[in-house]
Amino acid sequence: MVLRTSPAAMTADKPVTLRVGDRTFTTIKSSLTGESDFFAALLSGRWDNALEDGSYFIDADPDMFQHILNYLRRGVFPLFYDEAKGFDYARYVSLLAEARYFQIRRLESWISNKGFLDAIQVIRTTQIHDDAPPVDVTSANTTVTYDVAWATRKVYICPRWILEHRGHREKCGRRCHNARNGANDHEEEIYPRFSVTKKVVTFQPSNCVAPEPEAVGDTDGLNPGLL
Repeated sequence: MVLRTSPAAMTADKPVTLRVGDRTFTTIKSSLTGESDFFAALLSGRWDNALEDGSYFIDADPDMFQHILNYLRRGVFPLFYDEAKGFDYARYVSLLAEARYFQIRRLESWISNKGFLDAIQVIRTTQIHDDAPPVDVTSANTTVTYDVAWATRKVYICPRWILEHRGHREKCGRRCHNARNGANDHEEEIYPRFSVTKKVVTFQPSNCVAPEPEAVGDTDGLNPGLL
C-alpha cells in the first residue's frame, strides 16, 4: 500500500471533524489521542481513512459519543444520576461498550468497577415523633418525607373528668382521688405518630475527575478500521 500525506498526519492542535451518526463533532487531535488507542491509530497518518472532505466517519451512537468526547477533552467521568430514580445503569452499560470500542482503558475501568457509586453519597436518617414534628428549613440537597401512622396508648383519666388533668395524674388532688371509687383510671386512645425521614445527597466531584492520563500504547501495525 502506498502511504501518502493525509489529514491524519496533522498537528496535535489542528481541528478534526468526526461524523457520528447524524451528528458532526469537531475537536482537536490531541484531545482524541490522549487516552484512546483507537483514535491514536486512526489519526497516526499511517492510513488514509479520511472522507473526501477530510472528516472521519465513526460508527457509534452520537449521544453516547458525546460523553466519550467530553471525557477525552477534560478527563471528567460522566455522572448519570437522578435524585428520584438513582443511577442510570442502562446508560452506563451502553457507555461501557463505547469505552471498550474506542479503547479508553481508564473510562472502561471506572465504569466496570462502578466508580460512579463513589461520586454520590446518600445518607438517610429517620426520627419518630409522638407530637407534630417541627418544620425544618433544609438545603437544596436534602429531601424531607413525613409519614403518619396511627397507634394506641393508655392515658390517665381524672375521676372528676377535669380535662386539664387528662394524662397528668400529678394534677389530681385529694378530691379527685376520693372520687375514684375503684373506677378504672386509664383508657386507650388513638393518636398519630409522625415519621420524619431526611435524605441528604452529597456530590463528591473529586471522584469524577481522572488524574493525568497515561500515554497510550504503541499503535504500530494497528489499523483502526479493524479495531
